[in-house]
Formats: sequence, C-alpha cells, structure tokens
Amino acid sequence: MSKRLILPFTLALGAAAAAQAPQVQISIGVRETGAAGVPFTFVGDNGGITGGIEWVNRDAQTLTLDGTWQYFQFNLATDPIVAFAGATANGVIDGLSGTLENIRVVNFQGITTPISLWIDDVQNTYTPAGGGPTTVVFGTFDPYAQGTEVMIQEPGFSGSTSANVVLTPPGTSGVDNFVAARTPSCKTSFQFVDGTTTRWVRLTTFNTINLRNPMVSFEGGATIGFWMRGGVGQPNLGSQGPGSVTAEICGQGLAANQSSTYYTAGAGAAVPGVMLISLYGLPDLPIFGGNLVSFGGLLVSIALPSDGNGRSSFAIPGDAAVYDLVFQSAFVDFNQPEFFAFSNAVQAQFGR
Repeated sequence: MSKRLILPFTLALGAAAAAQAPQVQISIGVRETGAAGVPFTFVGDNGGITGGIEWVNRDAQTLTLDGTWQYFQFNLATDPIVAFAGATANGVIDGLSGTLENIRVVNFQGITTPISLWIDDVQNTYTPAGGGPTTVVFGTFDPYAQGTEVMIQEPGFSGSTSANVVLTPPGTSGVDNFVAARTPSCKTSFQFVDGTTTRWVRLTTFNTINLRNPMVSFEGGATIGFWMRGGVGQPNLGSQGPGSVTAEICGQGLAANQSSTYYTAGAGAAVPGVMLISLYGLPDLPIFGGNLVSFGGLLVSIALPSDGNGRSSFAIPGDAAVYDLVFQSAFVDFNQPEFFAFSNAVQAQFGR
C-alpha cells in the first residue's frame, strides 16, 4: 500500500490548509395559532396548523458548514418580522402564542453539493404575565430510535420549496443517534437543484409523526433558540459494541483543501483508547466480543484516550486522491465481559 495513504494521519496531520467552509442563511417562521383562536397549553404541545406565518429575522444569520455546532437565537419582540403566508401574516407577531412552523435555509452562496444539517435542543424562553422568566427545552431527540421522524419533515415535503431541492433520491430527515460531537439530534439531508442563490428550503414542523407543530409562547420578550451544525457526514458502517461508544466523521468533507473531524463519545472518563485506520472493504476481525471492520486492511493504530467526559476527537485533512478508509475505536471498559468497548466503524471517503 502506498505511503501516501498513511501520511495524512502521521507526518501530514494539520499540513493541509482547509478552504473556507461554505455558508447558508438561517431564520425561522412562526405560525400565529393563538391569534387564530388556539388556546395555549404548554410549550412543545401540538399547537395545530391554523393561523398566518411570520418570518423572524429573515436571512440575517448564517450557518458555516464546517461540522461545528453553532447556536441561533431569535427574539420575537425585537427582531424584524416579515409576513410569509396566511390571513394574519402582516409583519407583526399577533397573539400570545403560536408554533415554530419552520426553519428557513437559504442557499445564498450557490452550493450545489449535498448538504447535511443537524438540529438539537430547541428551546423557548418567555415571561408569562405575573410570572418569572421560563425556559423550556422542547426539541430534544434523545428518547427516539435512529431514523425516527421527529419535529422536522423531509426537505422536499413543503410545497413552497419542493422545486428547489433534488427529489430523486429524496432528501431525508430523522433522528441521528451517532452524533458523537453532541447528543442525539435531528439530521436532515438534501441537495439544491442548482446554484441559484435565491433557492431555499422550508424545513417545516407541519404534522410530523412526533413533536408536530410544537407550541411556543410569544409572551414577555420571548425567544426561540437551538443548536445547529452543517457539513458532510461520512457513512456509518455499524458494528458498535460491546459498550455504548459512538463515532462519527463530520466536517467540510475529505477532498483536497477540506478537513473533517473524527469524534467519539460514550467511553469511560479518561480511559485508554486506540483509533484503528484500515483500508475499506477487507475482512473484519471478530475479537473481544466485538467486530473490527475491515481489519484485514489495517494501516495504522493511534492512541486516542477519552477525556474526562468520555469523548475524543481527531482532525483529518482531506486529500486529492480518491480512496476509502475505515475509522474505528476501542476503549478499555471493565464493565464489559472482555474489558473492551468498541465504537461503530465509519467510512472516510477521500477525494470527493
């Protein structure tokens, strides 16, 4: 095997200068269900689908697609409001409550490659009459199984933007439990049909299977906030266990002048660990109650202990050459029958 494939993980680590990651514009739409007569019950309840939709701070914030988590907050009392659709949509927030109807994503830089977005810990902070400030985190995805539709419809669902995204194959939305850089979150993936800079996608909460039309309060300087990241996620090859360690690779990608990060989570605090890098598509090795994927093509092993939170990370520069590698980690875990916990394996697709 050429030494070229080994260099990115030894001598060449950090040597590749990553190009500036692309960005998309982020804003939200709220539906005025309270003004339409729907009574407020509790944040996160199903608020229904009646009432006009207003944009909050439309297209004024940007998400950098580099695989890092970024926080977005929208103030319903002070941010500019722009009417979108419906009888009560008038550029003013009407009523005392409503729903988070959508997250608006605008392709202002003309991106034509596939995009993955992750959303987590959606919250509403408000001050009810006669009460103090209240924060409710209603958009958490930890209880749900992998791939379950929660809060966000697939990107091609909305009739207002379905023509802007590639529908063959269709985009997807669902819970991603292999988010080692954070907790489980909602992942949505899609591709714009072309590089027109006015293309946008409406990630709507309209009648999703779980957490549909989530109710929010508009009272007392109310804000809506959430964590979000975007980038390229590399394929999960499975074989997690024994133990509960998860692994992922996410970032700009792994082509020339790009970079991504390998993350693990769920190991014990500050325990010894090793990251194994193998050629893709070679025989697995069942060992210590787990399965090392493509271990027949092992190139290199690198010590990668967990930190005090049971996490680790490793920066990976991209490459112009086209090849695939497999990343997988094992950690000492005395709670396991043979004292090792294994992460799932992740395929790293270089040069594209």
